[in-house]
Amino acid sequence: MEPNNGKGIVSDMSSSLESRAYQELRRRIISAEYLPGALLSENDLAEQLQMSRTPIRAAINLLMTEGFVESLRGRGVLVKDISFREYGEMLETFISLQIYALDTIGRRALPLDLEALGKYLVKSEEAMVTMDIPAYYDNSFSFGETIVGAIHNDHMMKVLSQIRGKYMFKMVSFRKMYPQYKPHKSQESNRLIYEALSRGDLATAKSAVLEIYTSSYEQMKLRGMM
Repeated sequence: MEPNNGKGIVSDMSSSLESRAYQELRRRIISAEYLPGALLSENDLAEQLQMSRTPIRAAINLLMTEGFVESLRGRGVLVKDISFREYGEMLETFISLQIYALDTIGRRALPLDLEALGKYLVKSEEAMVTMDIPAYYDNSFSFGETIVGAIHNDHMMKVLSQIRGKYMFKMVSFRKMYPQYKPHKSQESNRLIYEALSRGDLATAKSAVLEIYTSSYEQMKLRGMM
């Protein structure tokens, strides 16, 4: 048996620190604690998270592959903005998957988790009252995700997992920078969707889902964002 020289333990500790750094920095970005355009310092981040720069650098590399940040030589790490065009494409994908899921639910007579939908609706309403912007968008996204999840398509769920972070970051950072714009319309639509699904009215639910995209697209056009 080879002697245990401690390399495995060191490797596990390093991996754990990288994971902790990645999860925490990603959380801060998505919740818009770091707004688009912010410059981050590896040294400052290492001090804040009480670890060396090595796991911080590894976490930043992962965030770069996801498109959240960009390394600027000699200046630091830039938190990137998500364009409204990219956001619009993510929203279109999200809406399309929900529409397809509702069609499939009707065609296959699949059950919906109305309890989960009701829970996310209530939580998003509470978050809107308390102005907890990250919680609002987290629960609102989970509401639509639950609809898609009803057809048990792992590939579709993976797509939603991939866009969730950037989708939330765009909207949370936008609401924080422009608090005069309130997400009332999407919440009203989710309430209509839930009420329609509770009575088995898939057609009305689909119309309400589509209205989220239509109203969002029109608002972005009206404000010159696209």
